[in-house]
Amino acid sequence: MKKIISISKLFLFFSILFIVCFSSMYPSCNVSTANLSDVRLCTSLNGSECSGDMSTFPADVPVVYCTASLKNAPSGTKVTFEWKHGSESLGKADVETGSNTLSSSFKPTSELPPGKYSVSLKINTDNATPITKDFTIE
Repeated sequence: MKKIISISKLFLFFSILFIVCFSSMYPSCNVSTANLSDVRLCTSLNGSECSGDMSTFPADVPVVYCTASLKNAPSGTKVTFEWKHGSESLGKADVETGSNTLSSSFKPTSELPPGKYSVSLKINTDNATPITKDFTIE
């Protein structure tokens, strides 16, 4: 008898979750099967993407590009790129997709201090996990 009650409670829980997340009456959940891959850093683009992947840049680098492939996402999906030096944010950019390749750039206004830098990419959905790409300025 306890198994039947437990299964029915579990069914009720998932039914309510489905209604809350996917009902137009309750647009509180924004879940997606979209995913990011092939995240690359470079100093020049080949078309709309980095042809190689760099992890070290000179202090006087004029621009650092970050490109990624976005799969299983409808046009108009937004991805946030956040550039950092250590834990200090250097800026964010929200990129709205129009194709499967995304790009963002970081253009320093002066020579960068040596150290560890990163860029994080996050699809703007409730179930997305950010991807962080680390790089070094020498």
